[in-house]
Amino acid sequence: MFVMCTEQEASKKSSVAWLKTVLTSGTSADRTAALVLLIQESPLHNLSSLDSLMSGVKKKGGRQDILKILG
Repeated sequence: MFVMCTEQEASKKSSVAWLKTVLTSGTSADRTAALVLLIQESPLHNLSSLDSLMSGVKKKGGRQDILKILG
């Protein structure tokens, strides 16, 4: 049980590190995917991510990225 918790914690830390990296220096499609993951994980706690995703719809080409990921 102890080893299992440690592996889950390590997995979560690597996921958080991936999300931070993608949100700061990823492609537009990768940033959109990361925002969608955050929103799906906890919509109420990630309202700022939802705002960022919605502002991406207004940008040229952003709507296509979002539709690809959501569709």
